[in-house]
Amino acid sequence: MTVGKKKPVKGAFNGSFKGSLKGRDEVFDASPDAGDKADSSSSAKVKGKAAGFMQKYTNTLKASFDEMDSDEQEAMITKFCYVISIGIAMVALSCFYTILPPLIRILALPIVLTGAWFVGSKVVAPAMIERFRK
Repeated sequence: MTVGKKKPVKGAFNGSFKGSLKGRDEVFDASPDAGDKADSSSSAKVKGKAAGFMQKYTNTLKASFDEMDSDEQEAMITKFCYVISIGIAMVALSCFYTILPPLIRILALPIVLTGAWFVGSKVVAPAMIERFRK
């Protein structure tokens, strides 16, 4: 065995393909409905079980939310609004964060967080609570 030379692996592409693809009439169909694999019985069973799981999960969430008293429900809705508004603000900030100058980057994060918290607690949460009361 010589040092520095590797024996080619059988079937590995080494850049020296000299074959011809003429005469090959096979067509690869990559459409979503290619074949019956997507509609097989096993995939239907999995889809059914996943749908059943999600139905049970949402029913559990509904039942636990209905068992809470109104103060706990309002606190839960307000926390949810915090999370959603701050998450949207962070995604929006991350879209153009890299093009901001460093000084504005330092100031933008706490300002955006505070603004998102304020909007979530004073604008979105009361609207959602009012919607749930109807």
